[in-house]
Amino acid sequence: MNRTLQKPRAEGVTTIAQTVVTLPMSHLGGPSRLPRLRWQQPIPDKATPPSRGLTAEESADAFDWGKDSILPYGVYDDYDRAQQPADMPLIVLDNGRLRIAVAPQYGGRIMQLYDYALGRDLVFRNPVFQPANLAALNAWFSGGIEWNGLIPGHTPFTAAPVFAGVVETERGPVLRIYEFDRIVEATWQIDLFLPAGEDRLYVHGRIVNAAPVEKHAYWWTNVAVPASAGMRVISPADYAIEHVLPGNELARFAFPDPARFDGSYPGLWKGATSVFFRKPDAKRLFIAALDRTGTGLAQTATSGLKGRKFFYFGTAAGGQHWMDYLARKDEGDYIEIQAGITPTQNQRFVLAAESETRWTEVYGGLSVDPAAAHCESYAIAERATAEAVDRRFPQADLTEVDGFLTRLSQMPVDRRLAAGSPWGGRQEKLTGKPLAAGLDFSVDRPADLWDDLAESGKISAANLTRVPADLAVSDAWVAALERSAEAQGKTWLHELLLGIAALDRENVATARDLFARSTAVHPSWLGLRQQALITENGAEAERLYLAAWKAEDAPAELAVEIVQFLLRADRSAALEIFLADLPEAVAAQERIVLARASVAATQGDLDTLEALLAVEFATIREGEDLSADLWHALQTGRLEQRLGRAPTAAELETHNRANPLPEHLDFRMRVVLEDGTN
Repeated sequence: MNRTLQKPRAEGVTTIAQTVVTLPMSHLGGPSRLPRLRWQQPIPDKATPPSRGLTAEESADAFDWGKDSILPYGVYDDYDRAQQPADMPLIVLDNGRLRIAVAPQYGGRIMQLYDYALGRDLVFRNPVFQPANLAALNAWFSGGIEWNGLIPGHTPFTAAPVFAGVVETERGPVLRIYEFDRIVEATWQIDLFLPAGEDRLYVHGRIVNAAPVEKHAYWWTNVAVPASAGMRVISPADYAIEHVLPGNELARFAFPDPARFDGSYPGLWKGATSVFFRKPDAKRLFIAALDRTGTGLAQTATSGLKGRKFFYFGTAAGGQHWMDYLARKDEGDYIEIQAGITPTQNQRFVLAAESETRWTEVYGGLSVDPAAAHCESYAIAERATAEAVDRRFPQADLTEVDGFLTRLSQMPVDRRLAAGSPWGGRQEKLTGKPLAAGLDFSVDRPADLWDDLAESGKISAANLTRVPADLAVSDAWVAALERSAEAQGKTWLHELLLGIAALDRENVATARDLFARSTAVHPSWLGLRQQALITENGAEAERLYLAAWKAEDAPAELAVEIVQFLLRADRSAALEIFLADLPEAVAAQERIVLARASVAATQGDLDTLEALLAVEFATIREGEDLSADLWHALQTGRLEQRLGRAPTAAELETHNRANPLPEHLDFRMRVVLEDGTN
């Protein structure tokens, strides 16, 4: 970012202002128009072994990753690695002691938390903007403080605009960011309060369920901290819970574990790791990331946040590449310290009907005597850090500010700085009741069919002529579609949208009938695509997909899905013809390039495969081994060419050591042996 973000101002009152900074930014497009069903979503649905050694509290409302639908959200998979200079709008809070920069167009992420006295960024400030495939909706970027809710995974809003505004108070301005989650159908809100003359940032969270039924939600605040050699993460812990690879189940371990190493030092972890600190009877929970001098960032909160965790990509080649890949070479090393409502991140919490969930966090620099902070006895380090946290963030101060921000949380903003999605306003019109006191979801944009349904209960003639840019699948919106169909007669669009909702509920037979009726009247690209998805006959699926591609207004991302289908179905002749006819810009889509590489590997076209693997890919998923598998196919083929026969295991091991996986293709999250095996 611009170095002007570190320009000191006179210490005193807090100001909130809008600014623009210039930094290298890669392209990030809007959400895909293809609805991704549960089996297509970015987080893969994999069998997870049972957890081991967890208590009832740590297992309550548990879930397995990849089992839940991400609809009605669309994925963000249109991005590159251009990193060209571009402007990023920011909202800045400054009181001369701390400077906080917030990006409302990226989920309200705090991009910078700069301490003037320490002369350093307390959170990792990424020198570039580079999306990568790590979030629930694909695109995610590293750095800053991220608000993760209300569904599991990096928030659906991490690449999306949210509402932002200022509440003026007698104690200074408060910056509010908020949105409406369309899966849980509840609101989330973050109020940022930087008191005049203080070097502590208060964060008040509020989740509101206005519905007359109980909901289940998720919340974790993720804080990226610059990593440094010898850094230690300290939080109250009698034991720890870890994700165990490759199955990714949770298991209880001693902490620090005498059978392994002191896991409070992220730099000792070779593979990617998540460590949940557990001390259920702790008087006060906190988490701090301290460098060798005992200085760093600390967080504590009111009792509503029961979980603390750190994450690190690890020191192995794959993890180190991930961090550089998300930033720039040798400039991306960070860890995450996190706080959540539940003890682990495999759990949701209950939102009672017509209720609110609240908490207040506080952040600031912390200094602990380095001899104590890095004492071999973790208990001594924990106690010294706890005492420093109590001095730095007195409980009485936190309680008083929590009361102030709780009273403030239902007051409306005095001036809006950024607008988010129209869906909160639509939900209020549909249900006839406000979502949350103090939150304004009005937006100025052209009405579409969902506005028609919310306002009049019928879809206008103009909106019945085209596939909508957005979808809705919840019970309330399905009921609105059904009422509209009864009032004005079922149209091709009613059948299509109700079919998508039925398929989201895995009612395949109903969905099949609805799609057939829709395309019989109007063979839209989306209707044909939906039919292709659930057709069991490969030849018929191919016909439907190709018809969808030829239909009016078919988006480019449909070509990617068609190529992947033809590749999986081993329909090589059709795939070759389809690829040959694609426009150049569409053929250059990264997943089509990777599909061509897979075809080349299967056909033994090693020169083509090698050429295709020379580029740096942007959309490889966290933990995805496709690029590594293609590289090893290339090396195996080259060795077979040289030997004129299949190599022995020993020959292949020697060859792999001499031709290791290039850094730009290494996205593996596991520790890898010298011969390339796991």
